[in-house]
Amino acid sequence: MLEHLQYCLEEQSEKITSWYKAKVKSLKEENISLPLFSSFDMRDSGYKASIVDSNVYPSGFNNLDLESQLYASKRFSNYLSSLSIEKDILIISENHTRNTFYFDNIHVLSSILNRAGFDTYFGYIEGKNNSHPTLILEKYEKPLKIEKLFRDNGRVYTDSFHDGIIILNNDLSVNHPEILDNIHQHVLPSISLGWYNRKKSTHFKLFNMLIEELASIVPFDPWLLKTSFTYVDDINFKDKDSLDDVAKAVDLVISEISLKYEELDIREDPFVFVKNNSGTYGLGIICVSSGEEIKNLNSKKRKKMIYGKDRSRIDSVLIQEGIYSNYLIHDNPAEPVLYNVGGEVVGGFMRVNKLQDRDKNLNTRGMTFQKLVTNNQTRPIILKNGEFSLYALLTKIADLAISYEYKQTLTDK
Repeated sequence: MLEHLQYCLEEQSEKITSWYKAKVKSLKEENISLPLFSSFDMRDSGYKASIVDSNVYPSGFNNLDLESQLYASKRFSNYLSSLSIEKDILIISENHTRNTFYFDNIHVLSSILNRAGFDTYFGYIEGKNNSHPTLILEKYEKPLKIEKLFRDNGRVYTDSFHDGIIILNNDLSVNHPEILDNIHQHVLPSISLGWYNRKKSTHFKLFNMLIEELASIVPFDPWLLKTSFTYVDDINFKDKDSLDDVAKAVDLVISEISLKYEELDIREDPFVFVKNNSGTYGLGIICVSSGEEIKNLNSKKRKKMIYGKDRSRIDSVLIQEGIYSNYLIHDNPAEPVLYNVGGEVVGGFMRVNKLQDRDKNLNTRGMTFQKLVTNNQTRPIILKNGEFSLYALLTKIADLAISYEYKQTLTDK
């Protein structure tokens, strides 16, 4: 099915490009840009492909190959130079200090920006767990120094950084960062897209609407590129009534998937992911095939769904259609993770997990990262050579959805 869809959409790529450019132009007229950067978890079952998670403050730049990093430098240069003549950039990092892979991420992000002609500095927003004013990591050729953030006279600064562009690589899972309110510096991405304020259900509603709009212009079955979902607010996995509400929502989505599987003669068992509606890092996720499984969750799985990152309480969950992964690397399930800068795919990697099955969450213990599968397949993953890419199209649509999310935050003020 997807091979046929790839062919049909490629035949109408000019019409699709015109539609996309019109959307971007309309946003620009309202002074809204595409995200500075973003990353997307992709699932492809062979008969259906979609984005299942969209990150506005992506980590994992250290998993990009050199070619992707070089292309990212060009895209950052184009995007940032269109906003400001400033050449100093402060990268605001996550506050945790134990995840060495995260530090590799901001180190590589810094290197990418340095190649683009920018000087980079690092800062953190003070929180209750910060016991040292400055963190210095000596493992890199140039030591990584992360300094406490201060504010004065409408700007933020550190001991080393005095003024310039602010790039957030902190997903703001818990609190609104008041220190960044109403400063004269560019802050990218917007703090209003932090997880303290953002809902996955809002994003996927907009994403699905855009898929459906495109399907009305270049006819195809939009189900092939979107995911069914619903959500439940005001939940507590310690509470039986909450479990009953989530169970009903699970059965509703399973029923929708089952009808479509029957229509298309897909002979697999439907399943869903129940996810924290405002969170990342693969936390607060379980996979089930029926509402009854929710009602009978053991204490370990219930506990998993009480807190997200930084012990932020989970009070809303997304129930999202599960998509089997068609990718296997050394017999282990894998999924593409793609990175965009300024609305264009710069590259990505394959997330592989030897401890999971093809219908499970791969962003968890046991995962490793490998180079993207080669681009000579029927459905090329990324678009760097003028070929039409179904995956790149999905990331563009998801970036549009993020921009519309931001637009909604402006009207909600």
